[in-house]
Amino acid sequence: MIKCIVIDDDELTQEMLVSTLNKIPGVEILGVYDNAMDAMKILKNGEINLVFCEILMPDMDGITLLKSFRSPPFFVFVTGNPYYAVESFELNVVDYVLKPFGSDRLLKAIEKALIFIDSEKGVNQNTNHLIIKDRSIIIITPYDELYYIKADKDYVWVETKEKRYNLWKKLIDMESALVSARQFVRVHKSFIVNLDFAKRVEGNVIKMRGSIKDIPIGGQYKSGLLKRLGLNE
Repeated sequence: MIKCIVIDDDELTQEMLVSTLNKIPGVEILGVYDNAMDAMKILKNGEINLVFCEILMPDMDGITLLKSFRSPPFFVFVTGNPYYAVESFELNVVDYVLKPFGSDRLLKAIEKALIFIDSEKGVNQNTNHLIIKDRSIIIITPYDELYYIKADKDYVWVETKEKRYNLWKKLIDMESALVSARQFVRVHKSFIVNLDFAKRVEGNVIKMRGSIKDIPIGGQYKSGLLKRLGLNE
């Protein structure tokens, strides 16, 4: 669970941030604040992963707030002033979103933040989910609910326990995103499969568990599949 707060003295910005964040599974808003001073207490608790923050605020500006922490959470600055962009990125902020902004721009910032947080966790533990952007929301799909991925020209179909998602991505990009996940393997020019749901291999076909459709095995990928299974061809 990603725990975040919003700090902004503009009510409309607060509402848009909260509305968008509430659509994202796995993201919890623990507070909305009009100024940085009121947010200090919860930030000092160390339970916040992500902060969406205006820079120009009374009492304490966003940059001063960020600098006040030795090990700060990830910050996304949401501001109407482009002047502080260079300084902000030198402070390793995740993103710098200029007002006025649309929901698509905000979703890009959130998706980027999720990747940053995931990368930090990856120092101590393996990633165990895939981030899927579906229209106006971001879905966090656990690997143990992802059956297979199928290429379809410039798109891919991601077959999961809950739903089938159609994404505008190349299969090679999905393969790169899953490179550290031991259960996923490319078995065909058009398929990546989760071996945790494979039941047996029959010739050039993987028989999957339950009602999951069979997955074809491409000739150039069979040797790699057998090695992954600890077998010789």
